[in-house]
Parts: sequence; structure tokens; C-alpha cells
Amino acid sequence: MTERILRLTSIRRWLALLAATLVLAACTPIIAGYSLQAYTNATQLKAETLALIAISGEPWADHAAEARALQTRLDGAYEFSAGTAYNQEATAMWAIIRDRSQDALLGSFFVRWSKGPTGEAYRTRKLRRIRLAFDRLICLEANKKEKTACPAMNPDAADAATETGNE
Repeated sequence: MTERILRLTSIRRWLALLAATLVLAACTPIIAGYSLQAYTNATQLKAETLALIAISGEPWADHAAEARALQTRLDGAYEFSAGTAYNQEATAMWAIIRDRSQDALLGSFFVRWSKGPTGEAYRTRKLRRIRLAFDRLICLEANKKEKTACPAMNPDAADAATETGNE
């Protein structure tokens, strides 16, 4: 009889430990909480990036310092995001936006502009695609605070076109 009571007590302790573990695991966040700094980074850098793209019909040399400064601020926003726990989704979005490789979102823009002024059709496509990328990031950050309706997130078919040339 005593052995049976000890076994039941052991099972109850094990179940209590399991229940406590599950409760703690359920309380662990799956995404970072709202950060005013993260939201501000996204909205401010969106405005700065779009403004720079809008003047890319002018020579690169006239704006190279501004472009490098913007890239530095984008890197800072990425680092802020990467340093925030449970923020992998936002960090991945920043990585896509700031990627400096030639076939990346902003990377291809900077490479193209450094070769000469961009044409209006190219700027229009880039503005749409980069606006969409920032809007997705801003929507994610806003929804960390409270459920927020976001604008339609579908790029136009023209945005999928190859983005080379001066058009």
C-alpha cells in the first residue's frame, strides 16, 4: 500500500512539473514586442529611401554622400532589429531591404544609379517595390502594438520586370 502511495505521489509530482513547464513555454513570446524605435526606424528610413530614389535621375556623384549615409542608417536599423530578442521576421525584412548585392532590392538600385542617372520608368518600378517592402515591415511593427489593418501588399505585374537599363 505504501509503495502504491509513493508511486502515485511521484506521478503527481511529475505531472505537476510537466504542467508547470507547459505553462512557462506557453508564456514565451514568439515575436518581439512593440518598439517605438523599430517603428520609427522603418517609417523614417522609408521616407528617406523613397526621397533618394526620386532624385536618382540626377548624377550619382551629386548624391553619393547622401546614399552612403542612408546605407549606414539602414545598417543601424538592421542591427537594432537583430539585437532584439524574438525579432527574426523583422530582421529578415531589414536584411532584404538593405542587402547590397547587385540583384537585391536596394543593392541593385545603388549599383544601377552609380552607373548613371536612372530613367523614370526604372525609378517608378523601384519606388513601388521598395515602398512595398517598407510597408510590409511597417505593418509588422505596427501589429506588434495592436491589430492593424495594412494596405494591400501585392506588387503590380510591372514590378516583376527586369530592372536594368535606363528606360
